[in-house]
Amino acid sequence: GVILTQDTADVFSPKGLRGAMGSSFRLPLWIGANFEAAIDWCRKNGIVTVATEATASTNHDDYAWTQPSALILGAEAQGLDPDELGAADAKVRIPMLEPVESLNVAVAAGIILYEARRQRS
Repeated sequence: GVILTQDTADVFSPKGLRGAMGSSFRLPLWIGANFEAAIDWCRKNGIVTVATEATASTNHDDYAWTQPSALILGAEAQGLDPDELGAADAKVRIPMLEPVESLNVAVAAGIILYEARRQRS
């Protein structure tokens, strides 16, 4: 499923639907969630929260995605704020060669979710 916190993009906009290729209708969605409430829900349900951070010490493919995990992604322009990063149980990064500083959030999600699926299969 997908948890979309307050002020995130509209998954039902034409652009959002096109990019999701129909997944918006196949996955459970929690839209407009309060960030802290979403973290609490994950903890109560035994789901480890994993934030993306460019300076994290753990690469995305070194993390054990076989456990129930919630991937936390920030906005493309500024990423996650310090409080959001602090709320996560773990942090991962996607290694990139300079001069690349960041990736589009959809690309980053795809890379990490592909690795999680690879480990689970």
